[in-house]
Amino acid sequence: MSIQALVGVVLGVSIFLAVLSEGMMVTRADIRYLLDRPARLVRTVLAMSILGPIVTIVVCQLFSLHPAVIVALVTLSIAPVGALFPQGMLALVRPGQGSYAHGLFFATTLLSVALTPLAVEVINVLFGSDVHVNPLTVAQVAVGSLLLPLGIGLAVGRWRPGARQWIPGIQKLSSLLLLACFVVFAFLAWPRFGEIAREGTLAAIVIITLIGLAAGHFLGGPNEDDRTVLAFATVSRHPGVAIAVASLADQPLAPIGVLLAVLVGEVATTPYKLWRKRLLAPATAGSSA
Repeated sequence: MSIQALVGVVLGVSIFLAVLSEGMMVTRADIRYLLDRPARLVRTVLAMSILGPIVTIVVCQLFSLHPAVIVALVTLSIAPVGALFPQGMLALVRPGQGSYAHGLFFATTLLSVALTPLAVEVINVLFGSDVHVNPLTVAQVAVGSLLLPLGIGLAVGRWRPGARQWIPGIQKLSSLLLLACFVVFAFLAWPRFGEIAREGTLAAIVIITLIGLAAGHFLGGPNEDDRTVLAFATVSRHPGVAIAVASLADQPLAPIGVLLAVLVGEVATTPYKLWRKRLLAPATAGSSA
C-alpha cells in the first residue's frame, strides 16, 4: 500500500470517529434547536448550502484558477462542518449557548448526504471541460463517512449513555489521526503547491472566506452567539470530508488545493475571530462574576 493510500485510509477512520463522537454527544434538545426554529433553519441552509457554494462558483469563474483549486474550493463549500466544530465554538459563545452549533452539525451532516452529490453534478456542468467527479461515488462516501457513523453515534448516545465517557478519548484519537494525515500530506504536497497557486489564487480564497463570514454573520439573526456560529460554519467546513471528495475528481492535485484553501482561510478568519472574542469578553466576565 502506498503512503497516499495509507493516508486516505487513516483519514477515513478519523472522519468516522469524529462524526461518531459528535453523534454520541448530540441531544434531542440540540436537534430540536433548529427544527423548532424554522426561520433559523432556513437562514442556516441559505448561508451554508446556497450562498456559500454560489459565491464560491462565481469567484472561481471570475479568477483564472487551476482546476484542482476549483475542485478544492467547491468541495469545501459543500462539505459539512467538522465534528469538532461545536466544541471549537464554545470559546466564542456565551456559556450554555452551544446548542446551535450542535444542531447545525447534525443538520449539515444530514443535508450533505443529499446536497454533496447534487453540487458535484453542478461542478460537472459548469467546469466539465476541466473537472469531472462521479456523483454516485460521492454519495457513497457521504453515506459511509457521515450518515453511518452519525446514526451509530446517536443510537449509542441514546441507548448506552454511559458510553459518553469515551467521547473525549475518541475525539482526541480522531484529532491526532487527522493531524498526522495533514502533516504527512503537507510534507508530500509541499513541492507541488507552486503548481496550483496561480496568480489570484490566494486572493480568490480570501474573497470567498470574507464573503462567507459576512453572509453567515448577517443571516445569523439578532443573537450575537448565533451570528458567530453561522459565520464560522459558513467558511469552516470539514477538510477531511473535502479531501475525500476532492480525491475522487480527475484532478490529482485537488487534495492539495483543499489543504491550501484551509490554511489561507484560517489566516483570513483570524481578524473576525479576534473581534468576536473581544465582543464576548464582557458577557463572559459578567456571567462568571
